Amino acid sequence: MDRFVVNNDEFFGNVIEILEEGKLVTIPVKGFSMLPFIRGEKDQVVLEKPSRAYRVGDIVLFRLGGRYIMHRIIALDGDRVTIMGDGVPGNTEKVRLKDLIALATCILRDGTKKTDPYAPRMMRKVRLWRKLLPVRRYLLFIYRWLPWNRVWLKPQYRQVALENKQKQETI
Repeated sequence: MDRFVVNNDEFFGNVIEILEEGKLVTIPVKGFSMLPFIRGEKDQVVLEKPSRAYRVGDIVLFRLGGRYIMHRIIALDGDRVTIMGDGVPGNTEKVRLKDLIALATCILRDGTKKTDPYAPRMMRKVRLWRKLLPVRRYLLFIYRWLPWNRVWLKPQYRQVALENKQKQETI
C-alpha cells in the first residue's frame, strides 16, 4: 500500500477551511488514543462544525500545543473543557471552547460501516468505559494482545516506534 504524507498543518488547514464552508469532512484516524471505540489506521471519522453546544461525551478535534488531537470531552466548566482519549488512561487535556475545531458525527468502521458515536447503546459503553478508568490500562493491554487485534496493531506500533526514534535523532 502506497502512502502519501502531508504536513499536518497543511492538511488540517484544508480541513478547517472545508468545515468553515459548512461541509462535512471525513479523515483517517491515526494512533491508539481512542481505542477501543476508534481504531487508528482502520477507522475514519466524519467531522462537522457542531450545530449544537458541545456536551460531555462528545468526540472533538482540537488543537493543543501545535498538534491536532481527537479525544472525548469528559467535563465542561464554562469555557474550559477537559478532554481525555478513551485509550489514554489518566492523561487529560484542558483547553478552551475556542480551541475546539469540530465534532465527530460518525465513525466509519474499516472505512465503510457507519457507526453513530452518540447512539444510546454506544453511550452506555462509553459510560461503562469511563467507570472502568482504574483498570482501563489492563483492559487495553488485553485488547491490544487479542490475536485478531495484533494483526493490525503490530505495524502501527512499529510505525510509532520509528517516528519516536526519528524525533530522538533530530533533537
